[in-house]
Amino acid sequence: MSYEIDTVFRSRAQSRSIVFTALRICADELRRYFRRRATARALSHLNEEELKDIGLMRTGQGYRELHQNRYGAKLWK
Repeated sequence: MSYEIDTVFRSRAQSRSIVFTALRICADELRRYFRRRATARALSHLNEEELKDIGLMRTGQGYRELHQNRYGAKLWK
């Protein structure tokens, strides 16, 4: 192969690599988004007592862990 053909081939291969990397990143982000949505949907069906059993509580922004042993139960009621 000539140097020119080799350079063009490498350039095209690198461009494809960048595109495939970008597509893989997008696919991973979509997968992560759908996993978060599924988790949020499942948690939305639980009542406060069930959430407390698994160590979570509802907040205005979503859910957070209960740390009753660290700060005392009065803080979380």
